[in-house]
Amino acid sequence: MIMASAIEVLAKQAMKTFSDRFCQKSFDKLWSLMNKITTEDVKLDKNILDYVSRQPAPMCVMDIFENKDITIAIFVLKHGVTMPMHDHPGMYGLLKVISGAVELNSYSLKTKSDHVIKSNEEIAAVRHRPISLQSDSSACILTPSEKNLHEITCVEGPAAFLDILSPPYDVDEFGKGPRPCTFFKVVKSKLCTESADIVAEIQLSVIESPPDFYSSTLKYIGPPLKDYCNK
Repeated sequence: MIMASAIEVLAKQAMKTFSDRFCQKSFDKLWSLMNKITTEDVKLDKNILDYVSRQPAPMCVMDIFENKDITIAIFVLKHGVTMPMHDHPGMYGLLKVISGAVELNSYSLKTKSDHVIKSNEEIAAVRHRPISLQSDSSACILTPSEKNLHEITCVEGPAAFLDILSPPYDVDEFGKGPRPCTFFKVVKSKLCTESADIVAEIQLSVIESPPDFYSSTLKYIGPPLKDYCNK
């Protein structure tokens, strides 16, 4: 009997976690499995990382799997590149660095989850304490309300991280159509010393997708997931 690969087991657990009503126990198991994923599990080798360093795009994306419940991908940032602050509307996410090192800045909106963000308004939020992540770090978690926005800077690169999101951006958001990925910038900031995790209270404004940040596509060559996840 052929044993399932680590990425197949992870994907199967992601399907179980997000295909039905959210279950914390199932989510915790998914987080635990994700913490064990390595570059070897997805066949991300030095040749691929060297190629990312040479090509012009700030970031490369390797799509692994997507259905109506989950999307799994690998993002590879070039050294010194920052993925701009963006949101994940109504989504859960896990991010696991598997190569290199990044600094992650996360933000939580103070608005209600059904708030419609307008381009000409300021949005109240909090900035969480930045954290450094490398291959031996645990996966980071975002929820529809906590740490839903983030920006990621590659401090040792190229840096690659595995990403699981649910539901995918393309899935309808409560009758409003596909979930837009909105970009933000900080327009006001006030230091906060009352919390160990929250370092500032801030005001954000919506910006257009930064023109100098774009990505190219890489082919995923690790264990295929399509047939396995459909079993």
